Amino acid sequence: MVTMIKPLPVISLSTENFDPCNRVQAFEAAAAAICKLAIEPETPDTYASSTTIKILPGVVTARTSHSASVTTRTRAMAADEGDNLLIHIPLNHGFSMAQTGGAAVECKLGEVYLDPNEVAGRAVFQAARSDLFYVSIPRAALAQSARALNGRLRQTMPVSPQWRMFIRYAQSLDAEAEVLAPEERAQYSAHLYELAQIALTAGDTARLEAQGRGVRAARLSAVKAGIDAHLTEPGLSLAVIAAAAGISERYARALFAEDQTTFRDYLTRRRMQLFRRMLADQGQDHRSISDLAMAVGFGDLSWFNKCFRQIYGETPSESRARLSHR
Repeated sequence: MVTMIKPLPVISLSTENFDPCNRVQAFEAAAAAICKLAIEPETPDTYASSTTIKILPGVVTARTSHSASVTTRTRAMAADEGDNLLIHIPLNHGFSMAQTGGAAVECKLGEVYLDPNEVAGRAVFQAARSDLFYVSIPRAALAQSARALNGRLRQTMPVSPQWRMFIRYAQSLDAEAEVLAPEERAQYSAHLYELAQIALTAGDTARLEAQGRGVRAARLSAVKAGIDAHLTEPGLSLAVIAAAAGISERYARALFAEDQTTFRDYLTRRRMQLFRRMLADQGQDHRSISDLAMAVGFGDLSWFNKCFRQIYGETPSESRARLSHR
């Protein structure tokens, strides 16, 4: 039986979609429904910008790319914003930022900037193209680390190991959110809260791990990423994946147990998903089902057929026939 996934709210904007004669103003007006900013391009005639925003339960992620410009959030604009922490993460070039109540700072590559979203400010992007990743989290969700957070607002923090875990988990969640069930989106958003609190109060790893599930969730995410990177390799083992992630096989097994699954079940499900995508690809119609199954890493075809029927309630041949008649 195939579970229907509720669509994730996704908003995408690009200056390419607007008339060049009115590009900046049209883009600014469209973006106002998401975040209110005044945009001053360095070169209005060639200004380019694109944004993709994903709205999860209690978390918003965004990927942006834009040419050299200055963005301003006025006091009136800021008054309409919620009480959120907006985490700026530069991916290729830094920027400068000055917000009410704080000094002007430079956020370099390898740092994050902690933006109280309801405060006016001005950001300057000087590079020909700046790529950034943003995560917005309600301040109330970080109440346990409020003292640490309040002392770091309008400032930068270096990307520590704890921040790296937060960023990688947030980017992984951003990439996979559309195929997750609603309850999974909520669960992983909660993990992100914990990782943010850990990064804000960075300290002893062992103590942090005892305090919450955030570190374990990030490590499980890294283990899963390792599996996905080697998904089609026959004989892929938990021992190899755990060693690559720098943890013991026993610990990796416990991480999957906390996620209410096993290494074998996760590996099988991911391979099945890849097989189904290939089965639906008309460019693969000339290949046999057994060839496709082996191509995604299955070595035992009887096991493959059994698992496929258990997961999807039909045989691979029936699935191919149904897909070919769409």
